[in-house]
Amino acid sequence: MEDKHNKLLNFIKYFLIVLLVLVIIWFCFTSIEFYRVKTDRKPFVCSKMKRDIENNEEYSLTCYGILYKYREYYNNEDDSMTGREFTLFFKEFKREVKGYETK
Repeated sequence: MEDKHNKLLNFIKYFLIVLLVLVIIWFCFTSIEFYRVKTDRKPFVCSKMKRDIENNEEYSLTCYGILYKYREYYNNEDDSMTGREFTLFFKEFKREVKGYETK
């Protein structure tokens, strides 16, 4: 009986250690991506690119990374970038989106 109890405790310890390591790796990776966006560079991971129509003068490109979202705003007339946003997956962007089309 005691042997099974020790095995279970060891399994729980290893599971928690692996989970902690994964969370630390994710946090470091997301911090690096956030820093890249703040220094005017695109993130490394950018999947499911989506084009959003903001208004008559502006559109945006949204991509999704590992538990985060990233959006670039562009001017319709000359395709110049007007802004960027980076947020976690469960938070909303600061600007509202009126419609979207998949790119």
